[in-house]
Amino acid sequence: MKHKVAIVTGAGQGIGAAIAKRLAASGAILAIVDINAEAVARTAREITGTGGAAEPYTADISRKTQVTELVNK
Repeated sequence: MKHKVAIVTGAGQGIGAAIAKRLAASGAILAIVDINAEAVARTAREITGTGGAAEPYTADISRKTQVTELVNK
């Protein structure tokens, strides 16, 4: 996964956060997404604190316009 870009939804907690951390440990560059801004920011800090690359985004992925905006970023 080194230098690959991955979008992980639900990354604020639970399985989504665990997947994001695992991908970061494998060298992926992450765009992590959650509806909860505080939670996704916390996950991003945990990843970057261990040397990983993660940018947090807040979005409701049930809304097509928000998903489109996210992908365009």
